[in-house]
Amino acid sequence: MPPKALEHDQLPRLWAKARVDALLEKIERDGEDQASIDEIIRLARKYKFVTPYTSFLAVPRALLRPRVIRPGDPVLRVRTDVSIVSVVALFPFGLTKPLRYLIKEDIWQTRFLAPSDMEDGTHSVRLVMRDRNGNVYRESKTFVIASKPPTLKIVLDRKQYHRGDDIHLKIQASASTRTLIAQLEGAAPVHLRWNPDAGASIGAVTVPEELPPGKYRLTVTAEDVAHNIGAQEVQIEVIP
Repeated sequence: MPPKALEHDQLPRLWAKARVDALLEKIERDGEDQASIDEIIRLARKYKFVTPYTSFLAVPRALLRPRVIRPGDPVLRVRTDVSIVSVVALFPFGLTKPLRYLIKEDIWQTRFLAPSDMEDGTHSVRLVMRDRNGNVYRESKTFVIASKPPTLKIVLDRKQYHRGDDIHLKIQASASTRTLIAQLEGAAPVHLRWNPDAGASIGAVTVPEELPPGKYRLTVTAEDVAHNIGAQEVQIEVIP
């Protein structure tokens, strides 16, 4: 086959490699998005080259935990392929931290301090991994800084209840909310669950039979994935 024909046959692969390089630069700059990852994997499979997103071909990938942290939250955990012998994290605020391998948990970990003035939103951390053969892999991961407590709104069907009645709750809460707990004075706490049909978290608190008539506080506490906590309180009346 003439040299020019061979060169022509390689053009699609060269284009695909250039396209993947551009997508990897975009991910490193702006963070991961599913469309870019899917395109990288599709092109790598088709043209048989290695990327940080094609561990089925060669490169071990890392799994970053937690993905959502508070400023000042000190722990970053990374799960990697068994071939990795060292991991270093390069944080966007100029900090470089080696990670320590925890044998019992099979995970790499480091403690760090995110600046308190770091803005809420998505940020990237660059991981440099070395395997037992001396090969070095670089991979960018994103994490979310969340410093603001979740907001919530309590909706009740009424404000007066008899002993033994169920207080039906409907809670509108921030999208980042992980748990919602309602507690009436003198009663056990109740976990509220997301209900897609209601478009809210719902649950019921039973007014204890032995609770004397009077006014009581009902408090709903929300905790988000970064462990920020918010709460709202309403007053209900128990009537004879």
